[in-house]
Amino acid sequence: MCRYNRHKRARLTHIISAFKVSFPRWCHLLFTVGFQPPLMKSKQVTAPYSTHPLFLSMATKVCAAAPIAARMPQRTLRASLLVTAFLIVAVAWGQPGRTALGHTGRNGHTQKGDSTEQIPRGLTTWTIDERFGTVIPTVPDTIPHLFQNDNRTEGRYGTYNTTGNLGAPRMSRIYNGNQDAMMGEPFVFAKPYSYVLQSVKDCAYTNTKSPITNLSYMSQGNKTNGDDRLRALFATNAGKRAGMGFKVDYLYGRGYFEQQQQSSIAAKIFGSYRGERYQMHSAYVLDRTKNAENGGLEEDAYITHPEYYSTKYAPADMPVRLQDAYNRLKINSLFLTHCYKLGYYQWIDAEDRRVKSGPAFTDSTHHTGAPLVSSDSLPQPAPSTVPDSTMTRAFVPVAAFIHTLNVDHNRRYYIDHRSADGFYAERFYENPGDSINDMTRYISVQNTLAIEMSEGFRPWVKTGMRLFAKHEFSSFSLPDKERRQQASHYNYITLGAQLMRRSGSMFHYNVLGEMRTTGSDWGEFNVEGDFSFHIPIRKDSLELAVNGFIRNEEPSYYYRHFHSTVAWWDKDLQKVFRARAEASLAWRKTRLTATFETIQHHTFWQQLQQLPDDSDSQTTTSSPQAIMRYAVSPMQATGNVQLLQLSLNQDFTLGPLNWENRLTLQKTSDERVLPLPLFNAWSNLYLLFRIAKVLRTEIGADVTYYTQYYAPAYSPMVGAYAVQDEAWRTKLGNYPWVNVYANFHLKNCRFYIMMSHVNCGSGHYFMVPHYPTNQRVFRFGISWNFFN
Repeated sequence: MCRYNRHKRARLTHIISAFKVSFPRWCHLLFTVGFQPPLMKSKQVTAPYSTHPLFLSMATKVCAAAPIAARMPQRTLRASLLVTAFLIVAVAWGQPGRTALGHTGRNGHTQKGDSTEQIPRGLTTWTIDERFGTVIPTVPDTIPHLFQNDNRTEGRYGTYNTTGNLGAPRMSRIYNGNQDAMMGEPFVFAKPYSYVLQSVKDCAYTNTKSPITNLSYMSQGNKTNGDDRLRALFATNAGKRAGMGFKVDYLYGRGYFEQQQQSSIAAKIFGSYRGERYQMHSAYVLDRTKNAENGGLEEDAYITHPEYYSTKYAPADMPVRLQDAYNRLKINSLFLTHCYKLGYYQWIDAEDRRVKSGPAFTDSTHHTGAPLVSSDSLPQPAPSTVPDSTMTRAFVPVAAFIHTLNVDHNRRYYIDHRSADGFYAERFYENPGDSINDMTRYISVQNTLAIEMSEGFRPWVKTGMRLFAKHEFSSFSLPDKERRQQASHYNYITLGAQLMRRSGSMFHYNVLGEMRTTGSDWGEFNVEGDFSFHIPIRKDSLELAVNGFIRNEEPSYYYRHFHSTVAWWDKDLQKVFRARAEASLAWRKTRLTATFETIQHHTFWQQLQQLPDDSDSQTTTSSPQAIMRYAVSPMQATGNVQLLQLSLNQDFTLGPLNWENRLTLQKTSDERVLPLPLFNAWSNLYLLFRIAKVLRTEIGADVTYYTQYYAPAYSPMVGAYAVQDEAWRTKLGNYPWVNVYANFHLKNCRFYIMMSHVNCGSGHYFMVPHYPTNQRVFRFGISWNFFN
């Protein structure tokens, strides 16, 4: 090993010596041919860049670092060179005087013959209400802050439990009332993969002045057990009103533990048209994901007490329960919402006031010379004194007809080629070769028709209103005892109404009520609403928001019926009644939220565990975990379950020092059926500054912590999280996960480096029973926007 290190240091020293000679030449070529930035502030730049003191100084420092670099690990050296290259380009690229094409002359002005054409830039994004297509403005996904956390399965604020790998199934520790929604998400197998699956309701539509392309690449670990993720977005416009684009997200996580691979590809095509009378949004989503299942470690002591073993086990060498099992999802979704508006045109002055009549127009393209009269019958005010050139013609919608179509065709597979390993407690039929190959299919076609009366088409109309009806056809396919696929079909009719106020500066509200029936049962209903108040105080505003719902809904089909080789049930479950109220108060960098929820007949997955009947097999291992048999079944709580939750978001800033905190207290009346940690915290401390006045830099660390609780277990049989068996349950938590990072932003480029879980050692770093999280891992990522 020492001989190898000496050879590596000698080889690296030779490379750096050659680099010392070629460094000025490469700098000259790079900056004269590619960038040509004015690196000196003087008006005359006569010396070539290769002899500039800045580059000579760089070359001297790089060569002086040769002995240190020779002793650095190979991956650390590659990362250091990558960051150095980024910093060099950042300093050069960010100098003033650069045009859109990168050609500059003396004094930073464009030289004669160079193109002065600037690429038009401007990007607007929004999402829509999947029921009625209401536009909801959003911020483009180009924010540099916390970019380093976008590639974490645990979520941006670390609030998800996960089995450890990138893209693995996850479950939130913070209960938000939507995890158990039955009416809206019947295909329950997709919920744990919300991190990797695209969704039509989360589709960000775009309007851009020039075509935009975004490429992102994120990686961690090495090529043997690391992870890679590549995302691509392209968006363009066909005129001012029509936009279209596509998004591709490819993820491949090799995993640090045995049989932990995860791969997925998600593709989305979207388009929109926003005219004055007609508007349309559409999207098609294709998702494919494959998750290898290892059933967890045979013994947690490999992580918690490594001193028990005479051999030190690497993560890839630790024995696991399953060797050749997989969960696969295939999801296809088509979404279309469009509306046609009826209304009239109104003239608006420079102060955004409606003009009932005005002086004669000299421009024949706007008016013939007669006084302008609006289409309403209200009394006309005195002639306006506003100059004609300041008036604009605006469309005022009065009513709208809305149609929304949702089509889903989803399939879920569970495959295990070595099902005789003793992991399953029950087998309901035998497959050829003693393997498992189960499949279920879900098909849904939903059509919603709505009539809307627009808000504000008259000064006295302060409220908008909708009446809607929805028809839903659902088909669920499961195998019978002879392994033949049998389909169950359902037809639902939903009737409802909505009142909303979205204009105004102080008070907004949205109230919706709906009732669903199969034709014979009117028992399902949903009433939800949100109210917000904005009170101006000094140069800011105090926001008070209240929201909640009351729902009575039937448990999802798969809670009532499920057929597979190792899990089988047909149950008659009662409807779940839920009531939730939430209030939040926000002022500047502080937000305090209080939530109360009560649930009757709470429905959940329950993991069941048992030891094998042969008692002699218990002597083959020191831990019963290695021979445990598992099953899963849906359960309902017999009484009411109450939840009380308090959350505080508090940020502090002192010069370049920033401190962000997300703190949550939550308590349930029955932790046996709804386990939650009493306290959950995420804290982020970082320095924010600029390098060379252009490179935005964040250097800091964040930590995730929560108190001990009986965290839900993961069941590969259903690919979802389940409450632990009370006889064998174990507590997790009371352990911090610390990540150290440096996050950069330069014009259209974001990039970061991170060392995650830097405090890794012998400890209880489990978020899910028997599934340890990854150990210390180096990560980096880059995202670049290209216009035109």
